[in-house]
Amino acid sequence: MEVKDAVEIRRSVRSYRDEKVPRTIIKDIMESVRMAPSASNRQDWKFVIVDEETVKDQLYKAANEQSFVREAPVVIAGVATEPEEMMSCGVKAGTVDLSIALDHLTLRAAEEGLGTCWIGAFDQDKTREILEIPEDHKVISLMPLGYPKYDLTREDKKRKKLEKIISYNNF
Repeated sequence: MEVKDAVEIRRSVRSYRDEKVPRTIIKDIMESVRMAPSASNRQDWKFVIVDEETVKDQLYKAANEQSFVREAPVVIAGVATEPEEMMSCGVKAGTVDLSIALDHLTLRAAEEGLGTCWIGAFDQDKTREILEIPEDHKVISLMPLGYPKYDLTREDKKRKKLEKIISYNNF
């Protein structure tokens, strides 16, 4: 599969089959995540891969009881280990770096026939406590990972027309 194909079929999946994702596939996907660029190549991140039901059940509660958090066979927490580190442009590096790495994850997952969904609706403190993450770190996103109940397809995504989101040489 080419990158363009993965971009076209990737969806926010909120319904998963009851089928484990082999750790060999998870490790292969995470190898692609590891290769993601980061500000000054600092790689100020850690990924907590959750596949134990009791831990997922706690995350489900911390994530506003979104059912697919419990349903997915795996939930991955993307953690910024230096969340206050600023780039010279005034943007926090950890948020940008984790977003790039997690997008690598979504595309590689799509290539493997797996679904993902970005989750920003969760309680930061409860999530850190559940996953035993130090207080000075920040969970940027939770990401369920699993085999979708419905096939990933190339149906049209509801997106603005290209002309509405790009311009050349000035805003």
